Amino acid sequence: MDSFVENALVMMYSSCGSIKDAARVFDGILKPNVVSWSSMFNGYVQNGLEEEGLKFFCKMIKAGIKPDVFSFSMVIGACATLGYLDFGIQVHCCIIKMGFCSSVYLQNSLMEFYAKCDDSSSLEQVFYEMPERDLVSWNTVIKGLVLNHQNWDALRLFRIMMNEAFCCDDYTLPIVLQAISDLGALSLGREVHGYAVRAGYESNVFVISSLLDMYIECIDHESLDPMREVPLKIFSQLNGNECDEFLFTSILKCCSLQSDLETGKCIHSQIIKQDMQSDPFVSSSLIDMYSKCGIPNAALAVFMRVREKTVVPWSAIIAGHCWNGLFEDALRFFGTMQSMRVEANEFIYTSVLSACLALGDFRKFRQIHCRIIRSNYGSNISVTNTLINLYSELLLIEQALKLCSLIPDSEVSWDFLVQACWEIQDQETMFKIVRRIQICQGEINSASAGHILNSCANVVLLNVGRQIQAYFTKRGLLTDLFASNSLIKMYSKGGRFSDAAQAFSCMFEKNSDSWTSLISANVSYGHSSEAIHLFTQMCNKNKSPNLITFTSALKAYANMGLVDEAFHLFISMEENYDIEATIEHYSCMVEVFGRARMFEEAKEFINHVFKLESAPKARKILLSGCRIHGDTNIAKYIAEKLLELDPTDVTASILLQQVLLAEGSWDDVSKMKTNRRHSMRLSSSWIEVRNKIYKFVSDQIPADAISVKLSELERTMKELGYVADRNHLLHNAEEEEYTGPGLHHTEMKALAFGLLSLSPGVPIRIKKNIRMCGDCHSACKFMSTFLGRDLVVKDSCMYHNFSNGKCSCKNAW
Repeated sequence: MDSFVENALVMMYSSCGSIKDAARVFDGILKPNVVSWSSMFNGYVQNGLEEEGLKFFCKMIKAGIKPDVFSFSMVIGACATLGYLDFGIQVHCCIIKMGFCSSVYLQNSLMEFYAKCDDSSSLEQVFYEMPERDLVSWNTVIKGLVLNHQNWDALRLFRIMMNEAFCCDDYTLPIVLQAISDLGALSLGREVHGYAVRAGYESNVFVISSLLDMYIECIDHESLDPMREVPLKIFSQLNGNECDEFLFTSILKCCSLQSDLETGKCIHSQIIKQDMQSDPFVSSSLIDMYSKCGIPNAALAVFMRVREKTVVPWSAIIAGHCWNGLFEDALRFFGTMQSMRVEANEFIYTSVLSACLALGDFRKFRQIHCRIIRSNYGSNISVTNTLINLYSELLLIEQALKLCSLIPDSEVSWDFLVQACWEIQDQETMFKIVRRIQICQGEINSASAGHILNSCANVVLLNVGRQIQAYFTKRGLLTDLFASNSLIKMYSKGGRFSDAAQAFSCMFEKNSDSWTSLISANVSYGHSSEAIHLFTQMCNKNKSPNLITFTSALKAYANMGLVDEAFHLFISMEENYDIEATIEHYSCMVEVFGRARMFEEAKEFINHVFKLESAPKARKILLSGCRIHGDTNIAKYIAEKLLELDPTDVTASILLQQVLLAEGSWDDVSKMKTNRRHSMRLSSSWIEVRNKIYKFVSDQIPADAISVKLSELERTMKELGYVADRNHLLHNAEEEEYTGPGLHHTEMKALAFGLLSLSPGVPIRIKKNIRMCGDCHSACKFMSTFLGRDLVVKDSCMYHNFSNGKCSCKNAW
C-alpha cells in the first residue's frame, strides 16, 4: 500500500476516535516516515491520550526518526497539557540540538508551554532569544505573563510592542484589557479604550466585550463616580443585532453591580427580541441581575422559562436566593436539582454550604461536606477555601487546618483562619500559619496583617513582630490604617516606645485609633505631658476621642496631679462629646484625687457615685494612692471595706499589708500573710530568645548556670555598693514566699537566662504576670547602670524601662 494512503488511514481512524485501528494500520507500515510517526502521535493527542503520545514520541526518537517542526510542536503541546515541565525542557534541548531555534512557529509553541507550566522566566527567555518575532509571538508572551499574574510585565511588553510598530489585533487587546482588569488600573484601561477606537475596533464584539469587563472590574459601582455610566454608554452605541451572549453577559453583570433594574429590564427585552433567553449563560446573568436587584420572584420566573436547565442556571438561582436571605428555598432548589441528577459545581457547593451555616443547620452542612468529599470537588480550590472559611467562622481551627492540606498552601484563603486565631487568642497556631504564608508567598489582606501584628504586641514577641513587619512591608500590607495602628500597638506594648512614635509619625493618614494608640502608649511609659499635648492636637484636628482616649487622658492628668483639668475633661465627656462615663473613667477620677493626696475628696467621690459592690476597682486605686503617699488611716478604712465585701481579695490584702509595713506594724503584716498563704498566686515570667519563648515559674528550681549567674550579679551589686531597702522585705506580697533581698524572683531568673543567651548590648525584654516587688524593681534600676543594655519588664501594672539607674515608671507603679 502507498505510504501516503497509509498515513491518511492513520489520520482518518484517529479523527474518528478509533485509536486502536490507527495503531494497527501504523504497525502494518513497513517503513514509517516522519509523517507516519507524527500522524500516529497526533492521534493520541486528539483522543486525550497525551501520556501515551509522549511514550510513543520516545519510541520515535529511539527508532532514529528525526522529528520535524510539526512533530515537536505537538509534543510541546502535550507537555503543556499535562504540565510536564521537566519532559518539556528535555524536548526544548532536542529542538536546540537539531537546529530548529529559528522556527518562529516552534518558539511560539515553547512560550505557550512555559506559560502553562508557570515558568515565566523561561517564557521571557525564549521570547528575548528569538531571532525574529511575529504578532503571534507578542500575543503569546503577553498572554503567558497575564496567565501567571505578572500583569505589569505584560503591560510593559505591550508598550514595547507598540513602540516597535507592531499593530495589535483583536486578540491582543482583550489580553491587555484582562491584565488591566486584574490590576484595577482604570486610567490605563481608558488609554487602551482610546487606542481601540482610533484603530477601528469600536464595533468588534470581542474587544467591546473585554472593554465592558474592564470597566466593570475597575470602577466603583457604589460611588457617584461618573465612570459608572461608561459601560452602559458603550453598550448603547452598539447596534442591537451586533450583540452576542458575551456582550449581554457583561452588561447584565454591570446592571447587577449597580442594582440598575430599569436598564436590566431593557436589556432583557432586547434578549427576548434576539431569542437568546435560552442561552444558559445569558439566562444565568438575567437571574443574577434580578436577584442582585432584590427581585427573586423575577429571577425565578426567568429560571422557570429555561428549557434546558443545566448546572449554570441552577447555580444562579441558588446563589440568588442566598443573596436575598432565602436560605431554605436555596437548599430546597439544591434538593430538586439533585433529584433531577444534575451534578453540582463549585459555585453551587459554595452557596449551599453558606446557606447551611446561616440557618445553623450543621447536620446538613456535614452531609454536604461528605458529598463534596465523595465528588470530584474534594480538592477543588474554591470549594475547599469555602469550607476553610466556614469552619474558621465556627472557630473550628483544627478542622480548617486539615482542609488546608488538600490544596497548595499558595491557594489557601488564610484570612478567615487568621481571624479565628485572633478571636480565640491562639498565638501559637497563628504564628505557624504566618510561617506557612511566608514560605508559600500566600495572599492575606491588611486586616489579617493587623491581627497578626496585634498578636505580637508583647515584650517577649517583639523580635518576632519585627520580622513579620519586614515581610508585610515588602508585600505592601502596611498601608492600611488598621495595620498601621496595629504596628503602633505592637511597638508600644513591646517595650519600644520610640519605634511606636516613629510608626505614628510615618503614617500618611491618621484616624482616632491612631491618636488613641499613641496617647495610651505615652501614658503607659510615664510621658504624661506629651500624652496631654497629643490629646489637644487630636481634638484640634477634629479627630473624635473615644472611651479609651478619655481613659488615657484622665490617667495622664492623674500622673501630673492636675485635678481641675481632669475634672473639666471628665465633665466635658458627656457635655461636649456625648460619651457616657464608665467605671474606668470614674476610677481614673479617683486616681486623680488620690495622686493629688486629696484622699477625703476621693473617699466622698466614691461614696457619692458608687454603691459599695460596684466600686472595688476605684477603691483599690485610692488604696494604692494612700499607700504611695502614706495616708494610713484612709488606707486602712478602704482596705477593711474591701475585705468586708470579699475576704479573699488578694490585691486589697496586699495593699493593706504594704500600708501596715510602712507604719511599722510588722506583727499585723505577719498575721495577714499567714492567713492568706493559701491564696498566693504562682508567679511566672517569660523571655524570648532567638524566636523561642522561655517560661520561668516561682516553684521552679533554676538551672545551675542561672543560679551561678544570679550569684555573680549579687556579688557585683554588693561590690558596687547596692544595699537592699528593708522596706521592701514584704513588698513582694504577690509572690508566694519571700527569700530575702536576693535575686530569686521569676523575672530575675529570666534576666539571668537572657544575659547568658543574648549577645552583649541586646536589650532584654521580660513579661511578668504579677506586679514586680519593690526589691526587684530597685535591683533592676541598679543593674541597668552596669549591664550595658536596656532592660524592659512588663508586669501586671505597667511597663518598666530601666536605663542608667532610672525607671520609666518614676517609682509610681
